[in-house]
Parts: sequence; structure tokens; C-alpha cells
Amino acid sequence: MLAEIISRLVQPGRHYDHLFTAFAPSGAPPQVLSDIFHQHDDAFADEYVPPQHRFFRALVQDILAGRQRNFSKLDGPALKRIYSAYAACFERAETYEFQLALWRNDPPFRLALSEARQTIITELVAKAAQDQARRAYYSRWKECLQTPLDIGGATLAALLRQMSPDDWHEIALNWNWGDGLAPLAWITARHDCDRATAVYAMCAGAPGDVAESHRSDNRQHGFVRDVAARLEGGFYPNAELALALGDRTRLSFAREIARARATGESPWLLPDDLLTHEGVRTHAPKYSVTNGTVHYQYDYWLAHRAPKR
Repeated sequence: MLAEIISRLVQPGRHYDHLFTAFAPSGAPPQVLSDIFHQHDDAFADEYVPPQHRFFRALVQDILAGRQRNFSKLDGPALKRIYSAYAACFERAETYEFQLALWRNDPPFRLALSEARQTIITELVAKAAQDQARRAYYSRWKECLQTPLDIGGATLAALLRQMSPDDWHEIALNWNWGDGLAPLAWITARHDCDRATAVYAMCAGAPGDVAESHRSDNRQHGFVRDVAARLEGGFYPNAELALALGDRTRLSFAREIARARATGESPWLLPDDLLTHEGVRTHAPKYSVTNGTVHYQYDYWLAHRAPKR
């Protein structure tokens, strides 16, 4: 019965070889296996980890069952199983099928390899379809950039004055600091700037570093201190927008704010809820900026300005 289940799970695999990258088809030494196992150790829960790595990690954890994970000191049978797990998760069909055949007398392990392989293929096929859909979705990006705006001005500052807080938030989220700080300084100096925009702009400027530095001639330091002072003093009455952050960015910002607060000095006596305030909605921008050029925000353009096809 178990053999029948396995045979149903294992489909002809060469059709999916294009989804796999052969790292070490002639055999992977312990250090390579260890590097692959640990490659995504620091991944956050909301970050994408390829299924090959997730399932390899799970298989290795089952193989070792609590034993030490110094791969170079493992015995031969354990390494043999780990390499087979690697082949099931990463290698193309020929290598995988050869490794699978080695375990014909160990049906449970053979089944584990087969199930991992099939689930990985399913996820990789879905990911390839998602990537293709994403490319198709953004295929009109150049059209968006070339569409004339319904606002006009000779400078970015003139265009910013005609935008909404939602647009300013979009600009702050994607701003290239190498393009200067004047636009961010103008945005964050306005009372109608949403507090989430100011929080993001301040945290992106590394307030922990700024607070611990004694330099006063640095423009970035001056900008970050100015925004911190406004946040400390309750300058921003609007706190409507949600500060949607990935886990890694949120942790980085929290550490920066904690370092700044630890000085116990103004302007670093910041409110406690800067990163936890949920807001009441996500921002809905009409405009965005790329490489210093204002254009319609792509989703808005598709919905309201794009010529129908």
C-alpha cells in the first residue's frame, strides 16, 4: 500500500527540471550542505523563503532529530540522508530519482522525500505563474511614466504643493536619499503631513545614529533632528494613515528609536506608539516619484488613466 502511495506521488519529473538549479549534482560536501541549511536562518515570518530551502531544512531537522548540526562531524549514514534530502529539494530529476532509488528499503524516508519534492514542484509552479502575472501586470510601466500629468510645475517643489498627504506618504516610502532631502523636508514641515509619513522619514534617517552623534554640520542629521522634534512636540495632528512595515524594517526602526530615546534628551523623547499606531486606512496615492520625476502612481494610473486595451 505504501509503495502504491509513493508511486502516485512521484510524477515524471524532467518536465519540471527548468524550475531547479543544480548546485552540486556530483555530490555536495558537508560545508555546502551546512551553508544551504543555514542560508535563511535570519528570515522573518513575513519574508519569502523558497520552498526548496524550507523543505530541505525540515527534512534535515527530522534526520538529525535533535543531534548536533556540525555537518562535518556527522556520521556517514546521516550525511547520506542529508544529501538525498538536498537532491530531493534542489537537484534535477535524474539526480533526484537516483537518490530516491537508494531508499527503496526505507519506505518512510522515501515517502518523505517524495512528498517534499511534489510540494516543492507545486509551489515553484505557482510562484512561476505569480512572477509571470506580475510581469504582465507591470508591462505598461513605461506608458505610465510617459503619461502627461493633470498638474503642472517647473520644479518638484511646485508639484508637491499640488499633491495630497497620501501622495507625500508614497513619495517618502520610496524616496532615494541620494536625490537630496529638500522634498522630504518640505513634506515633513507641513501640519497636514500625516504622522506616519514623518515617522517613516525620521526612522529611515537612522535616528539612533543621529542621537548618538555630536555632529551638527550634517544635513541628514539636521533633518532627522527636526522631524524628531516635531514628533516629540505633537506637531502632526493627522494620524490617519497606517504605517505598514515589514517585520525586518519594523525591528530596525524600533531599535533606532530605542537608541535615540536612551539618550534621555530632547528631541528624542518620542511618543511610545510611533510604530504601533495602526491608523484607519492605507494610503491611496495618485502620484509618485521615480528618479526625481513625478508620474502617476501605477495602480492609480491603471484604474483611472490607462487607455483601454
